[in-house]
Amino acid sequence: MPGRFDILLEDLGSRFTKDDIPKIKNALLALRRVMEIPVSYLNPSSGYHPVVIFKKRFGRVQKEVPVSILNLRILNRYNMPGWRREVEFWLDNDVVIQENLYGMEALLIGDPRGLNRLSDVIRRLAQYMTVRPSRLVLFYNTIYMDYGGGRYIQLLLRGNDLDVRLIRMKLSEAANYLGKAIEYMDSAFGNKNVDFYKLLFAHASETYSSFDWFFHRYLYPKLNPEQREFLEEMQDYRNFLRLLYDHINRLNKDRIGDEVGIRVIRRANPKRPLEIGIAFTNRGIEVRRYANTVQISFMV
Repeated sequence: MPGRFDILLEDLGSRFTKDDIPKIKNALLALRRVMEIPVSYLNPSSGYHPVVIFKKRFGRVQKEVPVSILNLRILNRYNMPGWRREVEFWLDNDVVIQENLYGMEALLIGDPRGLNRLSDVIRRLAQYMTVRPSRLVLFYNTIYMDYGGGRYIQLLLRGNDLDVRLIRMKLSEAANYLGKAIEYMDSAFGNKNVDFYKLLFAHASETYSSFDWFFHRYLYPKLNPEQREFLEEMQDYRNFLRLLYDHINRLNKDRIGDEVGIRVIRRANPKRPLEIGIAFTNRGIEVRRYANTVQISFMV
């Protein structure tokens, strides 16, 4: 709809200044690309109408003009959609950048200060990833990594918090694609969500060295005295860890729920088995004395 787009730019130029038109144009084109991402905040399939509010300061006066990203028209109180999702774009400050990062087509939208910090995160992720996405969009504090076929890894970064969301992608796939980048995210962010910890567990189960690191970082310090005593009574602690890893490695990672239950039976005392429940929560990984459902059971 080039005709409507040109008319909109002309109208916005009269509301702001002619010098703002190139920036407004780039912002609208970029926001339409964000809108087309099936899982994005601005995608209209959620039932919400995407709206951008262009803002600019003229001395002590602040001017703002709401625009429909979907219909490319200026909105007012009479035609403003009741169900809408709004994003503010400050013409004084916000920018749109298109560049190539490590072979990825990257679109960055936001304020320069925030983009600098998150661009550094993206570069670190790209260095550690096993498979990089073909396209990447950084929309303020959300990163959309496009792996084709409607498959996305979404990262929401708020301060020291990280939320991971997988869209049409198996846990094992995501763990394979991200590789060592998962360990980087684990160290770089303090608070993570359930899906991240499931991803971390799937990554840790791929190699024995990763599992050994995971076990001593997340599980062993949280064992209760009875569980710890059980392990310390093992004749060969390392052999036990290897055996545990072999069973975890055979788990179907794509069917992991919010807990992985383990039962270990000792031949010397079969009536007193060890149970460990590895629970994934928004507060981290919890180790429970009893498992709700046992997926792994073996004898030592």
